Amino acid sequence: MNQDLLDQLIGAAPPSTVDVERVVRRTRRRRRLRHLAVGGSTAVAVVATIAVAASLLPGPEPVPAPPAAAASPSVPVSPSPSVMALESATEAGRQRILDRLRTVLEQSAAEHAPGVRWIYMPDEPGEKRVPDGHPVMFALDDDTFRARSGVTADGRKGGFYLSLRATGCAAGQSCEPFYECAPPIVDCRETRTASGLRLVRYVDEPGKGWRFYGVDVELADRKHAVRLSAVNYFGGDGSEPSAPAPVFTRTQLDAIATAIAETITG
Repeated sequence: MNQDLLDQLIGAAPPSTVDVERVVRRTRRRRRLRHLAVGGSTAVAVVATIAVAASLLPGPEPVPAPPAAAASPSVPVSPSPSVMALESATEAGRQRILDRLRTVLEQSAAEHAPGVRWIYMPDEPGEKRVPDGHPVMFALDDDTFRARSGVTADGRKGGFYLSLRATGCAAGQSCEPFYECAPPIVDCRETRTASGLRLVRYVDEPGKGWRFYGVDVELADRKHAVRLSAVNYFGGDGSEPSAPAPVFTRTQLDAIATAIAETITG
């Protein structure tokens, strides 16, 4: 049975009550909305996933600081001008120590005892007079460095002595050990400087009106020490007292000795 015969038996189909085009449009619209909804949800999910993943990732590696440039071997590093090395192997080295030691001594005295002036003090009769203003500096064969001078302040005069020497006694060499408090010295005390150096301060009164203020400071190497003495006589050893007490006070002498010792390296 062909399609024409079937059409004749069934008859004409009733008109459709369904708006096909409207259904198609509605279907297409739903499909577009579904795609938009799914696409939007997917985008939000992707963004959220990325944010969570980013929060779980480790932070950026710190950028290492560039290494410090090494000093060029062709350019020697100059030592600090405030430090004096004990280079006593040559005559030139010994002279450098004396020059530097005098500079440090004069600077320390000007800072801690500004009213005291250096003046010429004879050591023996007939000695050639040297100008005022600087202590006399000299070195001995055993690598001991010394200074001596007269000092004056407030109309008084007195003497001053300094020694920088090794405290250990090597075979065949003279030595001057670090000062120890012992009788008959009664006014004697051992302490430490602010930087930890060992310091001994003392007063010696050997008689005949003589009065000596002394301070001994051990250097950081524990092999050398600097000793300062202020005396109440003016001239060579055995001179008559020129004042009741030395020109430098004990506090001033301690401060000067400490400043010198902390400047020197052994």
